[in-house]
Amino acid sequence: MGPRFRYLPWFVASLLLALQLCFLAGPGIEEDEALFAAPFLRGASSLYEWRWGALRIPVMSMDYLGALKSWLYWPVFQVWHPGVWSMRLPACVLSVVTLLLFVDVARRVAGRRVALAAAVILATDAVFVLINVFDMTVCLLLLATVGFLWLLQRGRLGAAFFMAGLALWYKAIFLFPLAAILLGFAIAYPSTVRRRLTWRNFAIAMAGIAIGCAPLIAFNLARRGATFQASQDLPAAAVSEKLVMLRHTLDGRAFEHYMFRSSPDEKIALAGSSMADVVVGWYRESHFGPGSALLPVLLLSLLALPILKRSSLFPALVFSWVAAGGAYLAMLFFRDAGAGPHHTVLLDPAPQFIVAASVAALAERWKVGRSAALLVLCVLVAGSNLWLLSRYWQAARANGFSVYWTDGVEKLANVLRAQSLPVAPLEWGTHNGVQIEAGDTLNFAADTSPRENVLYVRHCEGYVLDQTRAALFERSSAAAGLHPTANRVVADRQGHLVYCLFQLAKD
Repeated sequence: MGPRFRYLPWFVASLLLALQLCFLAGPGIEEDEALFAAPFLRGASSLYEWRWGALRIPVMSMDYLGALKSWLYWPVFQVWHPGVWSMRLPACVLSVVTLLLFVDVARRVAGRRVALAAAVILATDAVFVLINVFDMTVCLLLLATVGFLWLLQRGRLGAAFFMAGLALWYKAIFLFPLAAILLGFAIAYPSTVRRRLTWRNFAIAMAGIAIGCAPLIAFNLARRGATFQASQDLPAAAVSEKLVMLRHTLDGRAFEHYMFRSSPDEKIALAGSSMADVVVGWYRESHFGPGSALLPVLLLSLLALPILKRSSLFPALVFSWVAAGGAYLAMLFFRDAGAGPHHTVLLDPAPQFIVAASVAALAERWKVGRSAALLVLCVLVAGSNLWLLSRYWQAARANGFSVYWTDGVEKLANVLRAQSLPVAPLEWGTHNGVQIEAGDTLNFAADTSPRENVLYVRHCEGYVLDQTRAALFERSSAAAGLHPTANRVVADRQGHLVYCLFQLAKD
């Protein structure tokens, strides 16, 4: 490895971290983002725990979400209480590790120039940058994907499958990229796979994966296959919704509307005839422009694949296309998988590698300078990525954030901390983040039914996430002869009225 190349990946990694720090303290803590921190909060517990005397060890946060991240953050939270920075900064550091491992994996199969170009495109990709700050349960999965490949390249079969097992425990959806990666190896490198597919290697791989996902196995034995049952109960998402999400993950605009307001007065629809109609409706209008150039370049790379059969990069390209395509096809036909950016981003870093390797292979075929071609690619794609990130940054300052990620949660926590009544959140999204922002000092009521001497919290008109539940609460209050009193509203930093607080009193 040349001395110049040795330091360039660290420069790209520094760029990634700098971009993430620009956004880290912007949006408020989202409910799902804080799931892993629940075991560290007063009065909260995991779905499934191991207990030894007074010691409680979280194992599963949900039927298909393991507590691996809680384990990793335990030493962090011993010295740094849960909060915006202590939750998000370590995730950013983990994404830097992912990037550096990816550079090394790509260098070994495609050379230094391709690896560096792919890394630049990945480090500036808006969805990759943002989702690794506001971790939606994917930071560890992306690290596991690249770490799995990195360990396999070094012949560490047991360690590779142990990491895969940990990822499966953490989130069962990792089964899709893992299966697609193995399929990619079988199609792109058949002779190598046949040579290494021995009973000994098979036993090592199975042992590694079983040890890694042992907590998930124990949970399902104790709860009679709860993960499988939960997967069957997940709602189905329309193909149109999933294709829209794939498109906007690749063009980088998946967080417009969903996290960042597209305009100052935006109130995105939160209900409709179907969730597909709601999501598709979000993206009918965009103030963020055409997005990243990655998507059109990726489509051109697919068209160019047949003419690259003689390239030394062809096997790696086939592997990447099969791994990404196989994982996405599994998501496309499995219930709600692929309906959010935290699913579709699991295709990374295949798209970024594909465009860099395809341009390098075309340059080789057409006898064009590979360095010049990759430089043009980086200027085009990474340049469009940085432009899009600047749009996100401007939107954060001027427009604020959607109800899911509202920065009003900090102000709400301060208001609730100043009163003594038990707090009853009437909607999803107003518990974990508020408790963390309040320094774990709030007393949440276990019973949210209508009664006096309780402070109720819900979203204001236009931001109500569950209209049915809100109507049911109002009917129950009226039937009990109670009416709202002591009303108060809490706004976000841009002045949008997001939260409504009230008590109930007898008529």
